[in-house]
Amino acid sequence: MKDIGSIWNKWDLHIHSDASDGKMNCQEIIDKAKEEKLSVIALTDHHTVKNIDKIKELAKLNDIIVLSGIEFRTEYGQKSVHMIGLFPDNYNDIDLDGKFLTENILNPLGLSESMIIQKGKEADGTKDKSDEYYFKKGIFLVQVDFKTAANLIHQYGGIVTVHAGSKSNSIDEEMKHDGTSKKNVSIYDSLGPVKDELFKGGYIDICEIRNEKDGKEFYKSEFCKPSITASDAHEKSVIGLGSCWVKAEKNFNGLKQILNEPERVNFNNPEILERVESNPLKFIKQIKIKRTANATMNEIWYDNIEIELNPGLVAIIGNKGSGKSAITDIISLCANTHNDEFSFLNKYKFRSPKPYDRSKQIQAQIVWADNSCSDWITLDSSCDKTNVERVKYIPQSFLESLCVTEDDKQFEDEIKKIIFQHTPLTDRYGKNTLDEIIQYLSSENSNAERVIKNKIEKQNLEIIELEKKKTAEFKNTIENLLKNKEEELVVVQSQKPEEVKKPIDDENVNEQKQSVIKSIENISREVTSIQQRIDEYIAKRTELNTDIQNLSQIKQSLVLMQSNISQKMEEHKSFLLKYNLDINEVVKVDFRLNLIEDKIKSLTKQRSEIVESLDGDDNLYDKKKKKEEEKKAKENELNGPERMYQKYLSEIEKWNKRCNDILGDDQTEDTINYYKKIQHYINNNLEQELKNAQEMRNNLVQELVDLKKITLSTYNKLYAPVLDFVERFKDKMRDYPIQFSASFIVRDFSSRFFDIVSQSSAGSFNGKEQGFNRLNDEIDHVDFNDSSAILHFTNNINTLLLSDVRDNMNNQERDIESQLKKGHTKQELYDYIYQLDYIQPSFQLMMGDKQLPALSPGERGALLLLFYLFIDMDDKPLIIDQPEENLDNESVYNYLVHFIKEAKQKRQIIIVTHNPNLAVVCDADQIVEMKIDKSYRNKVSFQSGAIENSIINDRIVTILEGTYPAFNNRDCKYSIVEHKL
Repeated sequence: MKDIGSIWNKWDLHIHSDASDGKMNCQEIIDKAKEEKLSVIALTDHHTVKNIDKIKELAKLNDIIVLSGIEFRTEYGQKSVHMIGLFPDNYNDIDLDGKFLTENILNPLGLSESMIIQKGKEADGTKDKSDEYYFKKGIFLVQVDFKTAANLIHQYGGIVTVHAGSKSNSIDEEMKHDGTSKKNVSIYDSLGPVKDELFKGGYIDICEIRNEKDGKEFYKSEFCKPSITASDAHEKSVIGLGSCWVKAEKNFNGLKQILNEPERVNFNNPEILERVESNPLKFIKQIKIKRTANATMNEIWYDNIEIELNPGLVAIIGNKGSGKSAITDIISLCANTHNDEFSFLNKYKFRSPKPYDRSKQIQAQIVWADNSCSDWITLDSSCDKTNVERVKYIPQSFLESLCVTEDDKQFEDEIKKIIFQHTPLTDRYGKNTLDEIIQYLSSENSNAERVIKNKIEKQNLEIIELEKKKTAEFKNTIENLLKNKEEELVVVQSQKPEEVKKPIDDENVNEQKQSVIKSIENISREVTSIQQRIDEYIAKRTELNTDIQNLSQIKQSLVLMQSNISQKMEEHKSFLLKYNLDINEVVKVDFRLNLIEDKIKSLTKQRSEIVESLDGDDNLYDKKKKKEEEKKAKENELNGPERMYQKYLSEIEKWNKRCNDILGDDQTEDTINYYKKIQHYINNNLEQELKNAQEMRNNLVQELVDLKKITLSTYNKLYAPVLDFVERFKDKMRDYPIQFSASFIVRDFSSRFFDIVSQSSAGSFNGKEQGFNRLNDEIDHVDFNDSSAILHFTNNINTLLLSDVRDNMNNQERDIESQLKKGHTKQELYDYIYQLDYIQPSFQLMMGDKQLPALSPGERGALLLLFYLFIDMDDKPLIIDQPEENLDNESVYNYLVHFIKEAKQKRQIIIVTHNPNLAVVCDADQIVEMKIDKSYRNKVSFQSGAIENSIINDRIVTILEGTYPAFNNRDCKYSIVEHKL
């Protein structure tokens, strides 16, 4: 059996022939039904089935199904409420042909042909007319008891329809009991106790109304009764007018489906038919599988398998190992799926090279709804990811990998693909993914973040230097250096030259010696002056070196800035021209780098002059040396006392210089005053300066967070369309509480942190498990969408590194460097903590009160399927292999079923399931049962049809291994076929 299952067809279930009061014979009815493209009709003559057998024979030749029907006049109402009995062709192995219906329905109700003829004669008062004349007159003079007739119809498996709404002879028109005017009585007002009993007592199955607005929703909500429309044709031209569409097999069992699924009736052209017609390449019509012409393997496998596929929901069922997943793998391969994690077509199964690669000897092709075909390809082919993906395939292994992984990124990526579909084309900026849009919109913001992070890096360096000065080690070092210098000063002071008295001036000392002494004094002053100039030049040369280097770096930075601006101008030039904007008019920047170059040249010249003075041919050092030699020569001209005194003056000068050099000043390194200044700084200024530096870093971190929040707002804007979608359909999703938001998340902080910090060193994070738990506890208690909380987190981590908070450690101070792994630095750690790369904008998805990481694999699977089935805007065929595999029963029935039903309203769905119950509760339009005869060379076969098909119904029950009662009681929907259990 190769039935396409339940599809929409036009049904007209109320037509009269010339056997009663109709004006058409059977052939005319069939011809007109064919012209109107009716698939199923019901012949419903008044109180007769005379034409039933004949019209059914004619219908077989025209592919039209005729249901047996009888229209009855009942005792209720002013003009009689009309009811119709519709009957199956066979009931309990009994053929319900015209003869059977006459003998077992009409005659027991007192509607024998002879009795009706007699009624006609009595009413007409004549006896000379034909029996046909009297019969057609008599059929409107007889009535049946409504309940008796309904019970008898049901006794033989029939269905009772009743005229309802505003139709003539309707139960609502004929049985008013409140109000006297037909115009001022609503449907509900017209309900009386008897009518209430007829509906609720099971006597009525279907309401036949005039049109869709004639009480359909009322009968459905108040009594759970479906409604149909029909032509009630008595003339040929009326046949098909007012007919309705029914999605079911074209038989009586198909009609029974609407009793529990009123949505299977449509009063207008069904949307799916319009979609198939307008987008035929979005619906797979058929899959063909066969052996290649040169196949040599003894195994048969697929011997010209051709499966027609329903455009709605197709469920592929079968026992384990029956080849269900093979079909979805093959369909998806032919449709160029980009997800090739196949369950069947893999190297361990059908593509295994041992004993031979079977996939090379089987080929397949799919046919689309417009009868266009894919190329025949062998099953060892690979998908072309550069070409269009014609289906969305979710293999079971792919779904499982998304549900059980601890990494949320792949799961999020799948969700992002669906969210991207909701982004209007006008807001995609020519990008192909959500991440590309985010990157595009955030590019300048990212540049600004890099600038702030560079500032944080420099600030961290400053803080590290300040923290270094705060350490006891640094304090001790300064104290020791100061002490050493003070001791050195004591030693030098103890070495003060012994005083030599100046010789007493003697008036008789000759003028020549007086002149020598004065020359020595003058030369000493010149030497001192030269030394001062040397010191000044050295200081100036140091200053010039620094200034020239700074100017060179500034120039280099400005050159880079100029290049970047030029590059940006070139990037935007063509776009601005689109709007007649000249980039050179928009941006005017004057880089006068020559001014810096001139200043560098000037300073370089000064430096050269100083170098010449210090290192040239006639440099100051040489001049000083000459003067010192000249002084020594003059001293040699003096006598002993004078020479000794001059020597003393020279030595005391050197001694004073040594003392002054050791004392120094607060700017000269390695001097007493320098170290005292540092001590004063440590004791009085360091703490405040460190606080200021840390506050500056906090301000930079706040700026960085503010920039990240701008990116976060981009996320929120991009998620707005899907939020709007969820809001629009909140009624359908009220039992499936999902929430979207964009927020900051911490990604991989712990792993990166412990790449730098050793857990074997003394400190708050000592111990592999204990340290990990302490860090994660800090993370878990922070709201990373709160700027102040982020600042607190960064500083608190720093505090934990500086103070040991473990039990019995009393917040003992710890050196951060001692806690670092080899090869890592404090600068690296601080940059990681404060540059916030681990805080990333991310969409947050919640089901109920659970965030994504807290969802069980089953809940994750349900959530992902919810996206694919309901929120996904793609309309290409969706193929899911075993969607229930990773879900618990609660997730299956709370989420999966509902959204499969929703999804099939907008796209073709093909699912593989081990559990036919899923196909049943999801109202599958077609069941395809796969089989493999392993005893006959692995020959694959299948049968297909609708749920209501008796053969398929039996197969479902068989696969369920006798669990039919649960199946049969599922919403009372599937007691279509009688089963003997």
